Amino acid sequence: MSQVETSRHGRIAVLTMKRPDAGNRITQQMAEELTAGLDVARRDATVAGCVLTGYGDVFCLGGDYKGAGPTSAGRMEFGRAHIDLLNEMARLGKPLAAAVNGNAHAGGFSLVIACDLAFVAEKATLGLPEAAHGLFPFLALAIVRDALPKKLLFDLAYNARLMSAEAACSLHLVNKVVSPNEVVSEAVKAVEQATGGNPDVLALGRDLYYATGGLSLAETLDQSRFALGAALAARGERSQ
Repeated sequence: MSQVETSRHGRIAVLTMKRPDAGNRITQQMAEELTAGLDVARRDATVAGCVLTGYGDVFCLGGDYKGAGPTSAGRMEFGRAHIDLLNEMARLGKPLAAAVNGNAHAGGFSLVIACDLAFVAEKATLGLPEAAHGLFPFLALAIVRDALPKKLLFDLAYNARLMSAEAACSLHLVNKVVSPNEVVSEAVKAVEQATGGNPDVLALGRDLYYATGGLSLAETLDQSRFALGAALAARGERSQ
């Protein structure tokens, strides 16, 4: 049975994580289905952007690592599926917004951070509670470390502390706090507004952001130079 439901709101594809009885926790299957869904959206010229949300009243409570089984091989495949998903999110080439309909914990929190934009339900909580279960946010760390100040990151990780939606908004981790029944419509509207220009130029700019994380200033500027040239060519600007 599929663990991801895909629908269309005009030009926007909405991917819904659908394991409500398990807190929409991400299994290897779900990660692979999300990766495939984003890949289809990336290749489909009629899709202007995507929204990621959860089914029911929870966004996602993290990864279902127990479903990976007791072997190292199974656990490595579970991790690989998550890495493939996060890489696919980064290379989508189109705006991607999170419609955070409920709690977003652990890997679910990293999905929120990995999206370009996020709209969160009023009573949702966000954070990294892995320590409460004897773990550490190993996979999430790669995504959230650049979004959070160091002291806050370790406070959340060490103390399994959860933030309110308002606190996350004040830290600019999400864009807006709305009622639960408005998160998808707000996210769809935001993605629509972001896609009003030249899609090729938009893709170049988004790709530049995700490709230059961790690079030196010189390397970033060099890639920016080529992206600018490609963008001007996409707009039909003639070289002198």
